Amino acid sequence: MVYPFDPDKDELPFDEANDPFGRTLEDFTLTGKLRRFHESFDSSIRAILQDCLFRISDEGGILTFQILCPNEAVQKRLYVKREKVRNTLNWLWRDLDYYAFCIEKDGLQCHVLSMKSYRGGA
Repeated sequence: MVYPFDPDKDELPFDEANDPFGRTLEDFTLTGKLRRFHESFDSSIRAILQDCLFRISDEGGILTFQILCPNEAVQKRLYVKREKVRNTLNWLWRDLDYYAFCIEKDGLQCHVLSMKSYRGGA
């Protein structure tokens, strides 16, 4: 049971102090996963991602991780690195169906790719 007005009484199912992998509660939140997503890349990809926004779209139970790019150049640079992005997303979110690199140009335009298999650029 969770006691919002007396956190010392909380019986949380997860104990940070006794976790053998050193994880915290933040590691299981969306914010924590996004932080790990960003930190798991080298500096060149992190530089590309720094101006992007991220969201998870759920349409009829189909989950798509969307990377909202500021312009077409960033979208193209990320598309070249799509396998690294897919592998990292697979590691963090096992239940994603698709990932997409999107830009706002006459509406939202996205390159949508499957999480299940690599199709060599399709």
